[in-house]
Amino acid sequence: MIAIDIIVPSFRLQAKYLIPIVQMKVPKETTVNFIIIADDPSAKIPDELNRIVNTNNVKLFRNKTNSGASVSRNVGLANSKAEWILFLDDYIVPSTDLLYSYVNAIQENPNSIGFFGETLFPKPRTIFTKGIIACDILTFFFLAGYYEKLKWAPTANVIIKSSAIGDTRFKEIFPKNGGGEDIDFFLEIHKKTNRELLCLTNAPVYHDWWYNEKRNYNRFTRWSFGDSLLHDIYPEYTYYNFPNIIESMVFGIPISVAISTYFQSLLPTLCLLVGIILGECLVEFIRLLIYKGVYQSFFTIEAVLIRASNDIGRLYMQLLRLKRLRGIGERFDHFCDGKHIGFQRMWAGIKFVSYLGIGILCFILLK
Repeated sequence: MIAIDIIVPSFRLQAKYLIPIVQMKVPKETTVNFIIIADDPSAKIPDELNRIVNTNNVKLFRNKTNSGASVSRNVGLANSKAEWILFLDDYIVPSTDLLYSYVNAIQENPNSIGFFGETLFPKPRTIFTKGIIACDILTFFFLAGYYEKLKWAPTANVIIKSSAIGDTRFKEIFPKNGGGEDIDFFLEIHKKTNRELLCLTNAPVYHDWWYNEKRNYNRFTRWSFGDSLLHDIYPEYTYYNFPNIIESMVFGIPISVAISTYFQSLLPTLCLLVGIILGECLVEFIRLLIYKGVYQSFFTIEAVLIRASNDIGRLYMQLLRLKRLRGIGERFDHFCDGKHIGFQRMWAGIKFVSYLGIGILCFILLK
């Protein structure tokens, strides 16, 4: 008999997501309990959910204050007694056979500490969501379809053995709305067990677009808030890279202003600004053209804006919140294997050279 507790932290308590989760088909010789943590003290429980809450295998706990994703998942862990813990987010709809896929994986790999499946998004319909896909900021939601194993997985869709978790808990230093806490949690477990999560291609969940596909960059800025906290915790997974578009503007523009003051002309500042923006867009267009084809290169500008919003959050955290001057130019290797660092440096280096090259060319042509 395989026992699984499904932990779902929820601020919204939306029936259209939670009902399909609690109504998942359960395989034979499997017991399943659902632990829902309401993170909004004033949130109304939907009628459809209220009829089954605290009956049979569905339990709901309500935080006294809006405490965030980490605290809510820890409440779930504190009330879990099963051998396996399945983490799901409250804005996904599971595939019909999700539990069958995980149970089969457990039976076929009884010594594994955990598994994770893909988190799939609808086909993008707006320029904003097409830019999200083009810029690869959602990479780790899809990676189960391309890798065999990884050290961590998004908590949108991952199952792990409770004995591997032990006394590990989600740290409460991370943003309430999420960002970085899942990376830290699973890397802590990897550090203890020296084992990785196995990827499954037959265990997807389906994730809606945030904000109904309307343009909003706040989420990607916030993600970097949490990621920035990982640098001191896991220095072994950090590395330095060339300045990105935001770092180049923040530190390059003041230097160019000083030069402009010396020459009594705004031309150096304007040329550098043009060089940074044009260089970023041009190189990103070429990168998308090479790796993703003509169609996705059409969304270069949106992709640049999304990545820039993430870069803004990173620099803000390092400079203003953490006071880490050494964090300027520092990056976190999310793959945690060092294999992609060379690729990242190559394209960052090409972009940085293009900033300077186009800026200098503009200055020569216009002076």
